[in-house]
Amino acid sequence: MANNFVKLEERLAMAFFAATSIFVLIGAATRTAGVPVIWAVDLAQLCFAWACVLGADLALKKNTHIEIDIVVRYFSKAVRKYLAVAWLIAIAFFLGFLVWYGTKLSLQNVERVLGDVGISYSWVTSAIPVGAALMLATTVTRLWRGLTGREVLSLEGHDGTAI
Repeated sequence: MANNFVKLEERLAMAFFAATSIFVLIGAATRTAGVPVIWAVDLAQLCFAWACVLGADLALKKNTHIEIDIVVRYFSKAVRKYLAVAWLIAIAFFLGFLVWYGTKLSLQNVERVLGDVGISYSWVTSAIPVGAALMLATTVTRLWRGLTGREVLSLEGHDGTAI
């Protein structure tokens, strides 16, 4: 079940990214031809917002976000584990704020229209609370797995290399 959800999330992220590229291409080509279509930029913005938050959650699931470890690399593994737990807790709180305030923002934008597309701008702004909720679930899962010994928590990146 979880693996199917990740595959769906990957496919959606790729589709949104591809759609972003297509809409930007349509916008650029039509503008160059002298008959610009404004809706292409609006739809590119919508797709890009969703591609970003889905991609961020996938990177969090795979622990492939960039880490700057210039200070923590000198700490022992035990200290790095405690710091990793502290960071995951801080990230969880931050994501909780994004869910809360992103939901408020989305509700405020329900009546705002997305350019010439004619749909609600909240389709764009809702990417923030939805993406933050996905990342919050991923963060809590990683934290729980780390605390129960099912995942190694450290500040050494995905492959253990130091930058």
